[in-house]
Amino acid sequence: MNRTKKQTLLVTGLIISLGLAGLLDTLGGVKWLPISEFWQSTSGLTAQVLWEIRVPRTLAAMLVGSLLAVGGLLLQTISHNPLADPSIIGVNAGANLALIIGTLSGIALTVINSFWLAISGALAAFLIIIGLSSSKRGFDPLRLLLGGTVFSGFISSISMALSFVTNTSQQFRVILVGGFSGANYQQVGLLVVAAVIVFGGIGFFRTAFTLLGLDRQTTVGLGISFKYLMTAAIGFIVLAAGSAVAVGGNIGFVGLGIPQMIHFIHPGSFKANVLPVALGGSLFMVLADLIAKTAAGSVELPLSALSAIVGGIGLFILVTFKKKVVSS
Repeated sequence: MNRTKKQTLLVTGLIISLGLAGLLDTLGGVKWLPISEFWQSTSGLTAQVLWEIRVPRTLAAMLVGSLLAVGGLLLQTISHNPLADPSIIGVNAGANLALIIGTLSGIALTVINSFWLAISGALAAFLIIIGLSSSKRGFDPLRLLLGGTVFSGFISSISMALSFVTNTSQQFRVILVGGFSGANYQQVGLLVVAAVIVFGGIGFFRTAFTLLGLDRQTTVGLGISFKYLMTAAIGFIVLAAGSAVAVGGNIGFVGLGIPQMIHFIHPGSFKANVLPVALGGSLFMVLADLIAKTAAGSVELPLSALSAIVGGIGLFILVTFKKKVVSS
């Protein structure tokens, strides 16, 4: 089977799976709704639950999952580090902290304010991490991962401490543990805008980003501005991570695990795997949301922990299977 046909089958399979998962996530909850509710009368409590609560929640999960996954893929590409992820190096944690500090400072956590606060926090965190990972020789991928991991833990600790000291842990529950329980159409609309900018920009620079994944010398030798390209990549990563945190809160693993899973199934360049990674991130996030709100009855599980556990197990299985294939 040639590479193009294999990619087409993968994308088709992901689209079908995402459609089915989205349908289940919309109908699922403490009380499962019949599929007939989609074409029945739009009046009544059940219709309101379906169209005003569950549909925007599913759409938000899809968009957040795709943004986190593609942001992780882009970060791994530009850093030449397969373990890089915005949630690991502190970008997501910076967005979380900005939301908490902004609220404690008296800024009303409206939809618009949540977005600009989260994006600003993500940008500030990324700039600090860039500074920590820079050396006399330039950008150091190893220092990015090590310094970012320490920095992420430091910021997360500050966020937790602030919430406990001010007795606002319950108020910041979604920010700290992740979830889509309060998702609405206004948030979905802003996520769509962010997704259009991120995916449109990545589509425009897809060839250049693929070359940047090789090495800096090759990129410069082909007449591509390295600083300009890195600035654009950082902007897309910050926008993707900040927008995702503004709606879904602290959700990890997606940017790390999904690109690796897709690469295991379909080894390829950045340009070849952007679409499968975006679809895979959406599929994973929708399934995680479905499990979070249905697995424990009336209690909703923390999405950050659930995504890390489920995704971690899946990634561990893939790594173990890959080792067996290589050894054989």
